[in-house]
Amino acid sequence: MLRFSALLKIFFALIFFALSLPTAHAQNNAPIAFTLLGPNGVIARVITSDANCPEISIDGNTRAMQVRAAPDENFPVTVCDAALPQGAREARVLDQQLKLPQAQLERVVVVGDTGCRLKGEHVQSCNNPAQWPLAQIAENAAKTNPQLVIHVGDYHYRESPCIVDKADCAGSPYGDNWAAWNADLFTPARSLLQAAPWAIVRGNHEDCARAGNGYFRLLDPRPLPASCPTYSDPYAIEYVEPRLLILDNSAVNDYEIQQDQLAAYKPQLEWMNANAGTNAWWLQHDPMYVFGHAGEKDGKEQLFQDQPTLQQAGNNAYASGVQAFISGHIHLFEVLSFGQGRPPQLVVGNGGTMLDTAVSTPLTGMEIAGMKVGYGVNYAQFGFVTMERASPSTSSGQAQWALGVKNVNGGDLDKCVLGGGVLLCGQAAVPQVGADFAAPTNWWLVLALIGGAILFIGLAFGVRGIWQSH
Repeated sequence: MLRFSALLKIFFALIFFALSLPTAHAQNNAPIAFTLLGPNGVIARVITSDANCPEISIDGNTRAMQVRAAPDENFPVTVCDAALPQGAREARVLDQQLKLPQAQLERVVVVGDTGCRLKGEHVQSCNNPAQWPLAQIAENAAKTNPQLVIHVGDYHYRESPCIVDKADCAGSPYGDNWAAWNADLFTPARSLLQAAPWAIVRGNHEDCARAGNGYFRLLDPRPLPASCPTYSDPYAIEYVEPRLLILDNSAVNDYEIQQDQLAAYKPQLEWMNANAGTNAWWLQHDPMYVFGHAGEKDGKEQLFQDQPTLQQAGNNAYASGVQAFISGHIHLFEVLSFGQGRPPQLVVGNGGTMLDTAVSTPLTGMEIAGMKVGYGVNYAQFGFVTMERASPSTSSGQAQWALGVKNVNGGDLDKCVLGGGVLLCGQAAVPQVGADFAAPTNWWLVLALIGGAILFIGLAFGVRGIWQSH
């Protein structure tokens, strides 16, 4: 028979489990409130199961939010919007204080390609956090206290039913509907949605043949279009520094130059360059420049390159104010830096979806679109990127930024520096910032050793005390 103390433990464990179930259910179905950066200002957005929109308090003045999208068969939720006036200091909705942007950004988080892949035979274990770690990534990214979250696109990956014999994904919803969007983004990324305003990019998974309707209903910061557009206009977020230029390249073909796409994107790239100002980050889902693994042939790695249509549409010429391209699409972390004459490319596509194979061929010295890569690196590990302002803006208007390449738990995979027209990581970045660049890692090691020693001493005294008391 079980001892009485053991029965008590089981009893209290069952009570705790029973009490926790309503809380977890309420958390998953509670209204979701967050802020988005749009071309004309900040948008407060609420997604609720109620038929009516809640009231919002802005600097103490209360008014009703407007219905963006009423419930329907696929999306049985109400989407509500309120445009926040320029200079608003505080906004509250549903007892939640919304995060508002800072004019000069100091701390930024970048994530991308975050959903759980369910497409035909390509299935991911959505129920296993080790195989689909978005919730952990979001939680640890939120702990960095960002002032802005940049999501470079591809939020929705649940396109077809789970094949239970292939992956731990039983019960997963799929399709362009609220259940799949909630499972792929809003529930696992709730902590990050509430941590800071979001600047969002439309990915190819949000094109009109896939999850475009859900994207425009739930995420896009502009007025809801009457139907899903193949192309949408680029826009600038000019009320933060650096300026954010956002290009929707969700429709572009990865490998072939198609004349209709070339004609559509040429004026858009002209607009992006004309609106760069002196200090801008260029955000688009499909990278302007990237290498990816395409298998092996005769024992040699084969590579593919992106993005030929956009390269030709812009003639590989960019305004001097463009500090970097920030993208996703390739499911890994990658940096390509060219030196003067072309902005560096940062790829953050390792936010949770099934990873691509890392490129083993050294990227430094490779040629893409008529220019050699001065420095290149890639990692095929889940994670996110932090960007912290490391120096004030110079006379050119551009600051230096320290990048942390983070793993799922927020630990460092690498450290990089963006500034002066280049993006360098690891030892290659040391000349940019001096020998102290690697010091934080060393200090953390020292602190960990000290902490371990203190813990060991404490345990030793504790064991000694117990022994002496008997």
